[in-house]
Amino acid sequence: MGIFDFKKRFGKLINIEEVKKDFVNKINHYLFRAIDEYMDSLYYRENKIFDFLCLSLNIEPKEVLSDYNSEPFIEEVKIPPLKYFTRNDFEKTLLIIEILYEYFNTSNDFQKDEYLELIRHTVTYALKQPISLGVSWHNGKFYPAGAKELSEKLIYESLEWLKDYPKVELLFKNALDHYSKSLQDPIKRKDAISNSFQALEELTRILLNNDKAFDNNFNDLVKKLELNSHWNNILNRYKELSKEFGRHPGREEFIPSQSDTEAFLYLSGLIMRLILEKLKNI
Repeated sequence: MGIFDFKKRFGKLINIEEVKKDFVNKINHYLFRAIDEYMDSLYYRENKIFDFLCLSLNIEPKEVLSDYNSEPFIEEVKIPPLKYFTRNDFEKTLLIIEILYEYFNTSNDFQKDEYLELIRHTVTYALKQPISLGVSWHNGKFYPAGAKELSEKLIYESLEWLKDYPKVELLFKNALDHYSKSLQDPIKRKDAISNSFQALEELTRILLNNDKAFDNNFNDLVKKLELNSHWNNILNRYKELSKEFGRHPGREEFIPSQSDTEAFLYLSGLIMRLILEKLKNI
């Protein structure tokens, strides 16, 4: 039941802004309210959650407290609620959830398991919408949503395996982060494509043990992976697409489509997965 069910029964359209608002409302009510109450129970000078949150956002905790408690005649310093940081913005809400998950996942807070489960449960519930929000949730991080089977194999598993290759991992995570932000800012698609190409280029260098650019490596990569020689043409075109679609001089005004960007990310993930499988057996 609810407004979305009502709209569907009467053939009314549901737009993305409506479901984003619903997601934010559920997070505010079921998750942020509980963590606000927990932070309120802590003395502000010993509030590690608040300090961790501010520093993760690259802001000074004292400045936040000063701004929030700027009204005259305040007798007690108060920690601002989480909505102070998000202003009900969808993307900022995603970011705050990730930071909170990281805090509880890495801290020795005696209630960490309770709040980690609350975060997981609430996010899973809030993501169940009548139309896709364009994001998925995996191990405390939000990623661009795609076909579930492909995402698990080409995105999530690749990220797990890339932990042994920090530079490549960072580039690929940046690509996914830019892609998720491209729902609001389409130009981010160019960054997603450029970063995913750089990730594959760097991983190729690791496999072939050289410092060559991808232009001079993809033929040897095909041989190393024992692929059919026709893949030389595919990877050559992949390289050209990275220049056409990504951030390259002379292409500033062109913005690739969401579908093209997603396809490029999946192809990058496919080739990286093959390389990672090879590296595991060396």
